[in-house]
Amino acid sequence: MNKLYVFLCAVLALATCTLTSCNGNKNKNAAAPQVNYETKVLQPESRVYNMIFPATTSGTTEIKVYPQVEGLITKKNFTTGTKVQKGQSLYVIDPTEYQLAVQSAQADLNVAIASMESSKLEYESNQKLYEKKIISDYVLNTSLNNYNSAKASVTQAQALLNIARTNLGYCTVTAPVTGSVDANGFDVGDMATRSKYLCTVSDNSLVDANFSITEADLLSIVKDYSLRTGPKGMEGPNGNFIGDVMPKLKLKLKDGSVYDHEGMVTKMDAIVNPTTGTVTCEAEFENPDGVLRSGLSANVILPITLDSILCVPQTAAVHMQDQTMFYRIKADGTVEGIICKVYPSNDGTEYYITDGLKAGDEVITNGANKLSNGDKVR
Repeated sequence: MNKLYVFLCAVLALATCTLTSCNGNKNKNAAAPQVNYETKVLQPESRVYNMIFPATTSGTTEIKVYPQVEGLITKKNFTTGTKVQKGQSLYVIDPTEYQLAVQSAQADLNVAIASMESSKLEYESNQKLYEKKIISDYVLNTSLNNYNSAKASVTQAQALLNIARTNLGYCTVTAPVTGSVDANGFDVGDMATRSKYLCTVSDNSLVDANFSITEADLLSIVKDYSLRTGPKGMEGPNGNFIGDVMPKLKLKLKDGSVYDHEGMVTKMDAIVNPTTGTVTCEAEFENPDGVLRSGLSANVILPITLDSILCVPQTAAVHMQDQTMFYRIKADGTVEGIICKVYPSNDGTEYYITDGLKAGDEVITNGANKLSNGDKVR
């Protein structure tokens, strides 16, 4: 019995040792799964980067129409938002008072002319009498002075008549330019006064997009295009027009569409607004089809060519609060995290490196979030 018990224990122990040995060899021989990381060796590349600025449109010629005379509006000859031609009647102000003023001024002129004719006849008669030595120098000179005074009165009366006629003409308020018209709330029956404009006429054949850029963007643009401050603001390196130096701009409208016609920068202030830290700019766009209107909100797109820029896929980035890090592969096959200054591409697929990495560096482009400093990837 004891011998049987010892034999069974020995067999059990041998089996246990064998099983343990097999499992140990199995775990020991099992290799850790190999991870193949995607990488990129950085080299200078060229990209087109679109700088985007919110903008508001306005007609290049936008005129507020004020009445030159005051009175009751009797006619309104346009519909808000329609196109009017230069010289077209917009409003009519009651002309009754001004017609009477013309009649009165005409009568005064007639009286002045009659008085002048009488003075002329008297002077000519006195000339003959003077030649016969019938009257003295004093009488002749007095008649001459009266004649000259009468002629001056005619000139004055004629001027007053011209003013009266002009004011009567002002009763018809006309469009100063060809363009779209927008009323300022005045309609038939309202009182027109010189202190309030009646409507606005905008020549929209050319439309300005007004936008602002930051001081940092200004410095970048000035450097990239060798701009300088000239008599009319920013201009090209040889004093040439800024629009001939900078690239053509595009305009993205609120519905997401891009306007058919490209524009050009026509104005860039040389002075930074100390309150906002921005510079005011204008871009001019042709508007042959009348698609653009004053007051539209849009985005100006300024394409900038980036030469010799390091580009990294955004999948390579590890974000830590406000910092962006990339893992660079060292010579020994381990990785180290490099904090970089970047800005994103317009399509959201790449980062452009401005500081931190250099040409020739190899970085992990996929799976970087699973790594830590010192991890071996080769």
